[in-house]
Amino acid sequence: MSEDTRVGDRLLRLRLGNGLGQQELAERAGIAAGSISMAERNLSWLDPRALDAVAAVLDVTPAYFHRPGAEPTFTTPQLRAYADASQRTVDRVLHDSRTALDAFATLGLRRVVDTLPIFDGDPNDADEIERAAADVRTLAGIKEGARVGNAVRAAERLGVVVLPMDSELGRHLGMSLRINDVPVIRVSRSSTSPEHAVPGDRQRVTVAHELGHLVLHAGRSQPVSAPDATRRENEAHRFASAFLAPGDAVINDLAGARVSLTALTRLKEKWGFSVKAFVTRFRQLGVIDDDHARSLFKQISARRWNKQEPIEVGNESAVWLQKTLTQGTQPTFERNVSAVSTSIGLSAAYFHRWLDWSPAAASTAEATVSVLTPRPSSRQQPTRPVAPVHRLPVRHVAND
Repeated sequence: MSEDTRVGDRLLRLRLGNGLGQQELAERAGIAAGSISMAERNLSWLDPRALDAVAAVLDVTPAYFHRPGAEPTFTTPQLRAYADASQRTVDRVLHDSRTALDAFATLGLRRVVDTLPIFDGDPNDADEIERAAADVRTLAGIKEGARVGNAVRAAERLGVVVLPMDSELGRHLGMSLRINDVPVIRVSRSSTSPEHAVPGDRQRVTVAHELGHLVLHAGRSQPVSAPDATRRENEAHRFASAFLAPGDAVINDLAGARVSLTALTRLKEKWGFSVKAFVTRFRQLGVIDDDHARSLFKQISARRWNKQEPIEVGNESAVWLQKTLTQGTQPTFERNVSAVSTSIGLSAAYFHRWLDWSPAAASTAEATVSVLTPRPSSRQQPTRPVAPVHRLPVRHVAND
């Protein structure tokens, strides 16, 4: 890769990863929009003054564009699943993830070995998906028939890099892909706004669902039609259900009782799996029929549990990156973040974004685009996680 090509490719990645259009970046940098377009297509190059201005907007050093190394490769996520999200929002998450994995590789951060299996069975066979989920549970160190204590950390034990994102992708709370053959999952943080808060049980299903995509759909191109996309979503959801609520174990816990909202609430408290998801799960397992499932869904709607169920399940967060950055000789975490960011030419704001699992401010959670604002205050201390806002003060189930 020539140096000029490297600059153009990195400019494109950083611009998209910060949710900026070409015109917007050009206006902020005070240069012609055509200069950005030409540089990204490697048809011309930016002069030193223009590159300095662009680097300031993107919160990197000019040297970042010239650093040795190829651009990170990536697999195409199941993009049709995000049809209700703007392309800019999808691009922001995708290319910000590339920047993160590029930074981790450049720093030589030691990762957990990737042990995710590649599914070679028939995705139309529900039993094979169930077995695949059971195998992944075993690889993650989860005992047979036991609750997944923390889904995010289970994914990390499998070698997945799990990073937060500020907003949803349409109706979706997650995205998964491989970058330089490293499995990556992005998961939406919760919000201080009750309207945009993410219940812990939904967050857990999201992580397990994205694990399903990584296992079941590895090496497959994106869906070519809406029915194909729906089929893959259903396969990933079946995997998630089997991963978080293994069939034999949850049926045994039911102990022959009728499947009622009371019984399902009790199961949710143990398994960290939503009441609504349990209705679908028991329908999958043949414990209830369609009529019974419809009746339960109507009762859930009548009780207004679609948005807020009883039994709060705690939100989860990743630990690999923070633990890795606290190793070494630097006396404080913040100094470590500052040192590693300076060493590769990225602002510390990037690392804080990849580390912050605290509930997002309402304005951030509701935004479709979030961009860096390069100024001294962007190098702030990472906020300490605080408890999410809940409207039902009921029993709380913490995740291990």
